[in-house]
Amino acid sequence: MVRLIAYQNLYGPIGPSRMDLVAARLGMDVAAPHMKKGARPKLKDHLVQWSRNARPRKSGRELLAAVRGIQAGYDRRPDRREGGA
Repeated sequence: MVRLIAYQNLYGPIGPSRMDLVAARLGMDVAAPHMKKGARPKLKDHLVQWSRNARPRKSGRELLAAVRGIQAGYDRRPDRREGGA
């Protein structure tokens, strides 16, 4: 699996041409009902960036802030084992 991901990072998606657009569109359709009223998903948010040069560079502090934000989301979720049946 690691080799496939490395290959895709270097040369682009494996499979039929532009199948990544179909997958991104599917991601948009799945995310749309779960967004706030009036908000619409964007195709570029669901499309994989294959070129490392196209991805914005993030500093270590930005990456740490992102990880802390993800962890905070898990910390706020109630434990399903507590008070359950």
